[in-house]
Amino acid sequence: MQQAIERVTDRARPNAVKRAILAGALLLGAAPFACAAEPGRPDAGADRRVPCTIEVLQSEELPGAPIFNHHLRAVLRVTLPDRAPFETTVERIMPWQVPPPRRGQRLQMLCDPATMGWPAFY
Repeated sequence: MQQAIERVTDRARPNAVKRAILAGALLLGAAPFACAAEPGRPDAGADRRVPCTIEVLQSEELPGAPIFNHHLRAVLRVTLPDRAPFETTVERIMPWQVPPPRRGQRLQMLCDPATMGWPAFY
């Protein structure tokens, strides 16, 4: 009888270990989502970006780029749905594999109106 009880206990141990590992993995996987929905931060995880249109008004290639890169300056018109359009100048170094922006080119992307952070062309 004692041997039968030991056999059942030995069989249950690997399942208990597997369950403990699975529970730990689920807790670690859910931790980032719990932090994003923290009640102290009402806008945590909220995506405030809105669709905007960016049009290239002028683009020029400047000297002094590292090898296999373009040094570009572009004048852009940014149009947000609820604001007046405005112009800005962006100067970037881009890899040579990416075609430079051309006059008249339009691009639809998501912009954050609070910070107006500019995403890269590439």
